[in-house]
This record gives sequence, C-alpha cells and structure tokens, in this order.
Amino acid sequence: MFRDTTITATVKKRELIIFLFCFLGAYVLNVIGIIKNHNSVRELFTQLHVVLLVSLVFYGAVFILRILYYVVSRLWIRK
Repeated sequence: MFRDTTITATVKKRELIIFLFCFLGAYVLNVIGIIKNHNSVRELFTQLHVVLLVSLVFYGAVFILRILYYVVSRLWIRK
C-alpha cells in the first residue's frame, strides 16, 4: 500500500541550500530595517526568531512556486 521513500543526500543538500538563501534574504531584510529605522546593532541578535519565521515564510513561498512550476511544466510537456 505505502511505498518506502528515501531522500537522497543531493536532495537534502539542495533543500538546505534553498533554505539558507531564504534565511540570508530574511537576514538582509532585517539589516535593511535596522539601518532604515536607526536601531541598535543588538537587534541583529534579538530578532533572530523573527528572521527565522520570515525565512520559513520565504521557504514556503519558494516551495509553492516550485510546485506550480512542476505542474505547469508537466501540463506543457504532454506526450
């Protein structure tokens, strides 16, 4: 009924890299916000939980876009 699935090391590495880029994007947004609002540098460390949440939102958005790309490409390339 259910098949066992294995996640290969390359898939894990690719997903980790994608999440790292999402985290870096959220961190850059945090730095921009700190500079724009003239806050202290301490905010870089005290707001890490918010940066993590924003990076998860970015990762979710990227995941949805990847699913849409997969669906559209499967519909476009019909045999």
